[in-house]
Amino acid sequence: MSAMTITWRRTIGMARGFYSTALAIGGFLAASAVLFAFNLESAEGGRMLISSIWAVSVSPVLPVLAAFLAMDVWSSERSSGRIEILLSTPVSEWDYVLGKYLGVFTMTMLTIVLSAIVSCLELNHFAPIALSSSRVIDFFPAFFALALQGALWSAVSVAMSAFFCHAAAAACASLTVLVALPRVAWVAMTKWYNSGNVGFGEMPFDAHVLDMSSGMFRCGTIVSYLLATALMLFVSLKSIQYIRFKGKGSFSARFSTVLTILLACVLCAMSVVLALRLNFVVDIPLSGESRFSSRTKSVLTEARGDITITAFMSRRETKFREISQLMRALKAEADALGGLRLTLRYVDPTWDIGASERLVRAGAKEASVVFESSRSFVELPLIGGVDERRAASAIMRLTTPVQRRTVYWTIGHGEFSLIDYGHWGMSDISHDLARDGYRCRELDLATEANVPSDCAVVVIAGAKTDFSAIESKRIDAYLKQGGRVLVMMDNPKEGGINSLLPQWGVNAARANFTDVRTLSGSDVIVSDFSDHVAANLLKGTQLILERPLVFTASAATTLSNAADALEFSSIASVGGRTVVASVERGAMLGEDLAIRPTRLVVIGDPSFVLNGQLRLRQNANRDFFLNVVSFLSGIDAVTGSGREWNQLSTGFDRHSRVIFTLAGSFLIPSAIFLFLVLVVFRRRHRQ
Repeated sequence: MSAMTITWRRTIGMARGFYSTALAIGGFLAASAVLFAFNLESAEGGRMLISSIWAVSVSPVLPVLAAFLAMDVWSSERSSGRIEILLSTPVSEWDYVLGKYLGVFTMTMLTIVLSAIVSCLELNHFAPIALSSSRVIDFFPAFFALALQGALWSAVSVAMSAFFCHAAAAACASLTVLVALPRVAWVAMTKWYNSGNVGFGEMPFDAHVLDMSSGMFRCGTIVSYLLATALMLFVSLKSIQYIRFKGKGSFSARFSTVLTILLACVLCAMSVVLALRLNFVVDIPLSGESRFSSRTKSVLTEARGDITITAFMSRRETKFREISQLMRALKAEADALGGLRLTLRYVDPTWDIGASERLVRAGAKEASVVFESSRSFVELPLIGGVDERRAASAIMRLTTPVQRRTVYWTIGHGEFSLIDYGHWGMSDISHDLARDGYRCRELDLATEANVPSDCAVVVIAGAKTDFSAIESKRIDAYLKQGGRVLVMMDNPKEGGINSLLPQWGVNAARANFTDVRTLSGSDVIVSDFSDHVAANLLKGTQLILERPLVFTASAATTLSNAADALEFSSIASVGGRTVVASVERGAMLGEDLAIRPTRLVVIGDPSFVLNGQLRLRQNANRDFFLNVVSFLSGIDAVTGSGREWNQLSTGFDRHSRVIFTLAGSFLIPSAIFLFLVLVVFRRRHRQ
């Protein structure tokens, strides 16, 4: 057995006998679990893989783990004087350095594997839907990224341990070098420059893990980690040799050792710069099967021609990675369907001067995604968000004629405003409608004699006062002519056209929901959808409604004759009680006699598509609203799915999220910590 192998096994054996090892592993598991729970909540509704979320949760606390695992490997030898005995043996310093380094690295990787196992088992128990689309192979890039960082952090920590006689001093020095200095410097730079995070992007160490865990491997980055690891091992070796050279007449040897270390640092820095300059990217898709919505697939299938998608932004832009992934997925889907030819381009305003100038002259602005065809272009600014739905709408606008359908929003009764950009406005959802080809207009029924002829849907969004008799009459006449109305309400007795609803087949009532799933305590999670066209593609997702009303069929549904029968349908319910309902009249006759059937949808919460709600991105409220508008306007074929491509859904409510966080951050780490403490105690007791 070689000296390096013996040293490796001895290092692991020594680490098993320290209480600090138990504390480091237990603390690492607890801290990473807290970050994992927080990042899961933040990523809800986004497109990050579970493996990426786990990796970026582990990465920030990995240096702390390596620092504590390595703080004793050389400092204990120096404080006890055993290092003099080790250096007097015929074994080379390389064997000692590599053996101790491999011992620390092995312990680090075993802890990372333990964290992955615990996280997956916990998710499988509390939120199996989150793991339903994940594959074991998706975790391999995440392990590779963490292994690269673990190798470097272990090498730095071993080197710091060689400089100090006290373990605590070695740990503090490692934490300063690995955690404090890089992150403080990065925060200072982002605060110093006005561009902040946009100019610099994310913290490089975190960004590297996110890149590689999502399948984007930059060879320059990988080479840089390997070079830095080799440098720190060389520093460890020279620091041990420096100890050997102590004594009289050894000044020249010690000076040459220090000079060698400095030259090695300079050479490593030059090599890293060269590697980053010659960097090239290898992209491995990890998303598995395509999960684009049926609406997006329909747009890509029906579209024809050539479209160029240009990411007009710096590659260090925080959204670049997500947008690049979406662009590549759109191209792969379009190529598979064979209808549309997409070309992808990336234009960095700093480096691609000529291409940037062309885009600016065409009217595009920096920090945007530009969709271009031979006829025109559509620009999606990052500030407004770029996702699957907006990208599909941009493609549809370039490949299909402009649609002239109008959604009218009533005003004058305290309704939420479609031009209000604040937390309590509905500007976001009106912009989504505009991207789908609708025009949004305000409608004052007190001054308009009739609902305009180009109206596709009338939206009554949370009216707080009753419509006047003449206004109610105009809405009633519009419905009788085959009109389409969406009512969002929170008061069953007053506000809007509530008094008109019973004669159109709907009774509304206030309800107390107890023992139901909730996120904040005041809201209700709705996940029970019927086979209605507006909801049949939303199964597996969830709506968040604030204190919703309950709807039942009124007597009008039984008194109507066959010619104008009202058909009441439940779209979504909670505990068997309908919170979203639809009423149709003349649906069956319309097929035979070309009569436009009347459609009415009522939702027991007027606030579920407010800007503040939608920006949380933790539900399917946006998709559900757009689906309802499509159903009312008669565009049933392109009803979108509530779950975008690669969209994360955990299904957590407030109670299950608290239990998940508590179990991952306290119960399981505490059990593992106590087990390791028991192992250390028994080991020392036997000695």
